[in-house]
Amino acid sequence: MYAIRNALTVLLLSLPVTALADTPCEKGFFALQQALKRADIHDAQAQALPGYPHLGVNRWLAFLQQQAVSESQQQQWIRLATAEAWRDQTVLAQRLPANSNGVSPQAAQKLLATCLPVLAARTDFSTLPQAEIPDSYATWLRVIGMYPLTAWLATGSIDNYHQDMTARFTSPAPQPRRQYAPPTGAPAPVAPQTLASNPLQVPLPDAEQWQALLQHYGPVLAVADTQSWNTPGRVQLDDTHRPVINTQQPVSYSWPSWTHFRGQNLLQLNYQFWFSQRPKSGWLDSYAGTLDGLIWRVTLKVNGEVLFYDSIHPCGCYHKIYPVDPTLTAAEMDGDKPVFYPGNVADARDQRLALLLEPDTHYLVRVTAVDDSLPTTAYQLADADDLRALPAPDGSVDSLFNANGLVPISKRGERLFLWPMGVPSAGAMRQPGEHAIAFKGRRHFDDATLTDTLFE
Repeated sequence: MYAIRNALTVLLLSLPVTALADTPCEKGFFALQQALKRADIHDAQAQALPGYPHLGVNRWLAFLQQQAVSESQQQQWIRLATAEAWRDQTVLAQRLPANSNGVSPQAAQKLLATCLPVLAARTDFSTLPQAEIPDSYATWLRVIGMYPLTAWLATGSIDNYHQDMTARFTSPAPQPRRQYAPPTGAPAPVAPQTLASNPLQVPLPDAEQWQALLQHYGPVLAVADTQSWNTPGRVQLDDTHRPVINTQQPVSYSWPSWTHFRGQNLLQLNYQFWFSQRPKSGWLDSYAGTLDGLIWRVTLKVNGEVLFYDSIHPCGCYHKIYPVDPTLTAAEMDGDKPVFYPGNVADARDQRLALLLEPDTHYLVRVTAVDDSLPTTAYQLADADDLRALPAPDGSVDSLFNANGLVPISKRGERLFLWPMGVPSAGAMRQPGEHAIAFKGRRHFDDATLTDTLFE
């Protein structure tokens, strides 16, 4: 998927933005949107600029739109937003029935390849509204839950959580039994600064460069037992379209993201591992449930050194920061804060890192050097967009996520007492773009300026 998306990006970047009328493309694109609507195909990530369905937007692109001042920057923004629409529409089109009133998945792909560059070329930046991405909090829940009061009452529990997570970083760690390592063989990656020679100065790796980056900075996942629910695997659909984890095929699902920090646009590498469940520790365990996982993110400086790492679980919970650059200092911030790893972590540019997970909870408790003596299995790298279009045994294609960006079977008991904090179905697994990472205040894992918020 990334290779296809990148190919279109290259094409778009080579096109001039000029006025061009093409009514057939407009009609064809409208027909595709109607076909998706009739088939009840929705995706929380597939957000478009109002009135411009050929321009996909997210929090990063909404930020870049504000930075696009010159004509060349505005042209590049249009092309990036069109490439985002290509990504979203391609995923959605895969889920169309074989023949949806004449709009088949194959016909949709052809339409997108033909018409998206045309529609991009006739887009006038000056007429575009500012992209506004709805946050992942439900204000109405906070209203009826008397949020100011419940947030104050939750302060003690949040403080206890921080103390508990910090203690796990220093308490005796479980002994790793086996580990999963990224594939090797890619050429050495180039520094992000060589990928940012464009008007908006955004590092944009091509498909080959992206794979080289993923392999070079990819972590080793170390686990402390052999239980199936502590084994990472590939997400698949069973006969009822219910997601299951194939532990015979360990996979890391990846995607690029970007952050703005101290006046620079920095590239981020996201690695996501999935587990079949978080088992119950007791009958009152409200955090247990079907599916669990870990997201590990690497934020790169322009020279290829690591600035810092951070991690969450796919619920958006347990945001933790692992500084690398010794000049980083945690900033004061409103709401509940992420948990900071004690001391500085090694730079993955220079050495491979191992992430040691606590059994069952999948809490990340150590970031260490790799132990070459452990039994090692290679995991595969897959595009996270694969989770938005999973093949089912009956030949159809479905998404892991519902229209709200949640994995319905992963709901947790904690939602029953955390709902006043405004996070819908707190504890449930969710897709990128829907990770609210604070119960007090409002923060998202993909906020464009999150790094500026985290550090002084």
